[in-house]
Amino acid sequence: MFEKFLLLSVVLSSISCQIVYDTSDDNAHGVRIAGNDQFIIFAINIGNGFTIAYAPLTPSDRCSYSNASRDFYVYSVDVVYSSNNHTATFVQIAEQTSTQNVYFSIVTIDTSSCNNLTIGNITIRDTLIWNGTHQEFMLLKVSPSQRYAYAFADSFVLKFDITQNRIVELKASQSFYPISGRYPHAMDLTEDWALIAAYAAVPGNANLAAPIVFLCSLNPFQYLGFASLVDGLLQVISLAKTYNLANHMSISVNEERQMAIAGYPLINLVSSFTVNATSTNISTWTVKRVRTDFGPPTSGFGQSVAWIDNETVAIDVLSINAHSWSKSEVWTFAVDSPFTIPQYVFPNNQQTLTAYATPRFYQILSWSMNLFILTDLTGIIFVPSQPPGYLSVWADTGDIFLYIFRSSPCSPGKYKKESGFGLCQACPPQTKNPAYQPCTQCLPCSSNTFCPLGSITDVFYSNYSSYTQTYAYPDAPDMNNYDDLLVQNIFAINTQCLLISPLFWTLIVMTLCCITWFLMTIAKIAPCQLLKQQRNRAKKFLKNTDIVGEGERWIGGLFSFAIVVLFGFAFWFADDYLKLYPIETSSSPRASCDSTLRNAVFDNALQLPLPNLDGTRWPIFDMLDNQPLTMTLDLINTAATCQNLTVQQNRPGVNFLRLTNILCQIQPDNATTSTTFLLPSHQTTVQINITGSYFVGGVRLCLRAPGNVSDVNTLEKLDTCQFFYTQNQTLARTSTLSVVLVKVVNQTKPLTIGHDTYFTGRWTPTFGEYSISDRLAYEQDGEYLRYVSERTTLAITVNEQPFFLQNNQRPIVRVAELSFHTLLFCTLIIELFAMAFLLIKLIGTPLLRAILRCRHRRRHKSTLTDVERNSTEKRKQRTSTSTIESHRLSSKRQQRKQRQNRGGLHEIPYIIPSVSDKSIQSDHQRSAV
Repeated sequence: MFEKFLLLSVVLSSISCQIVYDTSDDNAHGVRIAGNDQFIIFAINIGNGFTIAYAPLTPSDRCSYSNASRDFYVYSVDVVYSSNNHTATFVQIAEQTSTQNVYFSIVTIDTSSCNNLTIGNITIRDTLIWNGTHQEFMLLKVSPSQRYAYAFADSFVLKFDITQNRIVELKASQSFYPISGRYPHAMDLTEDWALIAAYAAVPGNANLAAPIVFLCSLNPFQYLGFASLVDGLLQVISLAKTYNLANHMSISVNEERQMAIAGYPLINLVSSFTVNATSTNISTWTVKRVRTDFGPPTSGFGQSVAWIDNETVAIDVLSINAHSWSKSEVWTFAVDSPFTIPQYVFPNNQQTLTAYATPRFYQILSWSMNLFILTDLTGIIFVPSQPPGYLSVWADTGDIFLYIFRSSPCSPGKYKKESGFGLCQACPPQTKNPAYQPCTQCLPCSSNTFCPLGSITDVFYSNYSSYTQTYAYPDAPDMNNYDDLLVQNIFAINTQCLLISPLFWTLIVMTLCCITWFLMTIAKIAPCQLLKQQRNRAKKFLKNTDIVGEGERWIGGLFSFAIVVLFGFAFWFADDYLKLYPIETSSSPRASCDSTLRNAVFDNALQLPLPNLDGTRWPIFDMLDNQPLTMTLDLINTAATCQNLTVQQNRPGVNFLRLTNILCQIQPDNATTSTTFLLPSHQTTVQINITGSYFVGGVRLCLRAPGNVSDVNTLEKLDTCQFFYTQNQTLARTSTLSVVLVKVVNQTKPLTIGHDTYFTGRWTPTFGEYSISDRLAYEQDGEYLRYVSERTTLAITVNEQPFFLQNNQRPIVRVAELSFHTLLFCTLIIELFAMAFLLIKLIGTPLLRAILRCRHRRRHKSTLTDVERNSTEKRKQRTSTSTIESHRLSSKRQQRKQRQNRGGLHEIPYIIPSVSDKSIQSDHQRSAV
């Protein structure tokens, strides 16, 4: 490492030359900016004077002074606090260009004498310090007590009493330092001690020097010791003694912490030091380096350093080249942590610089948490500290020397809970700041709303939902045979939809038929002749309606009504099933409980849009290729407006092509900005730029296109949206989305042979996200990155796949086939009823007769037993009974039995032949025997 830096130093020495009185470089030879809570000062050598601004530090409070007759080249200045608000006092150390004499000057200005930006009343008291020797560096600082000023130069050191305008101590450098060869480059002090960043000649080698930080006591004014700024680095003495930007150093001390930080931008280094100056024995005071931190390579990290408060330091990064605002940045760090990831940086997307050119930051100062910057454009920037809820933002006043930031409340979605010159931070997730207002704590959001980091209001998910028009094509049905479907629908009972169940209504009709048959039977045995007449008429009518027996039996005509019911349901199902094709125009079936029932068979496949043998192709492809696509982006939960949005097309070999917004508007929730534009083609890359510090919670991407109909080809309207977001995070500063378009062509075969085949086409987009959140980057590299981007960019890549998805649909049954199978089913129903009657005639009726005969015999046997028992009793009472009386009683009993038997036979629908009296008598005789 030592050899590399030594070689760099040799190269620099070969091209360097001694710079004397360079009025174009405000960073040369010292520090020419200073300030306090009363005013700020900037010495401008190119203008032979200075510019000053008074509290409350607004651009209108600036005044200038110039005197070409004073040939003084000012090296360093510092301010003196004044108890009189009508005056401003500062001190400077300068070299007269004509004589090279060094003068210490006390300048007092009447603050009320500013007229047309020119100081009218000024008092300058010059004191000659050193004669005739040119100084390469002269550093000047005023003690916190505002009484003494201390200067460190190449040839001397100075302690000056400001209140009495006299030199307290003036020593030559050779006598002040125990070893000669100290070349100071930067200094800072407290009331009791000072630290100076310098080069020290290496003992034994007069051509080399090492960077050090040495400690001096101020009362008494003496050199105490040093610590190395960095180990292993030496510089050529010729470069160490002269000013050049590459060898610049910086230092800042904190009296309360007894600490200091020193910057060495040549190797992008900042070292931390502690000072042991508590002992009353000054000779024991020491300075010690405790930590060394390196910044980005070749960035000039440590160009200037400053303490903001006891816990925070600011470090100037000279060449960051990250943004269009400036070529430099100020990074803030917690002093007790490594200087690797800053807390925040300046400038940022809330605190931008819009000057006519991008400046570099040469030097920075800080007091009362303000930030004061010297630029390379002979200008100064003052960023005042703001109370909680406010931040300092750019104020364009047209002044080319002094840029003073103004106060502004935090923008929507941000808050600030501490004082300082820094920015406002994003509201935590589930909190919001709805307006430009001083916000020290964000308000809570409602539950179940879209309220990510940096939200401005509650947004309901339902207002920006995702939806699509294209769904998976149905699978082929499990049952695709019409006969099976008809049988299942007719002969099945679904308890959830009884009202349309054919079998249910058939059972009801059959129940009514049984009731009618019972009434007909009652009418037959009733003694009323009128009922018998009505029964005969009904029998005649029912025989005419007999479908099963062809008019032979009235009972067949009665049950033919059940057949008619089944016929009706069969025809209803056939008509309804015919209307269930195609699926695009059909509704749910009315004649079936199965809502998924369709008269369609499906298949699909991926195909290439190859031409036919004659070179033509389906017209639907041309319609899809010529369909214009419109993209709409809903930027959700953002304060960005249409003025912050631009849309462009990115093309190879071309910077970009601007696209025109068809429509841009703020949605009613005042938290969503929607922009609509026409895509130049189906394969393109578009980019949306959101300029400013605005966060975007999420984005909904919508694709829309009009439909068209041409003969048998139908181009469907496109309308689909997809919501992209990361839970509790903002949209990445650079996000990328992808949209892949696939043609979907539905081919619908005709329901009737010979009719046209219909084609329906639609684009099916598939959305993808490459990167829409920077959460991992912020966790790794720091939250400050969230606030440094100038804009949020959303790149959307639209591609079209070369293949297409072909969905084929054909009917399960066509018209002629359906009619034929329905008629066959009706004949089947008739045959089923005829078979039922035949089974009743062949099996049911004989079985019933046998049952009735068996029952009759059991009853007759029981009756004879009772008669015999009664006869025996009567014979005991009477000695004899006549034979004629016995026959009479027996005849009555037989008649009564016959009537009972005839009443039992009427319970079946068919007539049973009567039994002869002789057989009954013979049965009785056999029983009597």
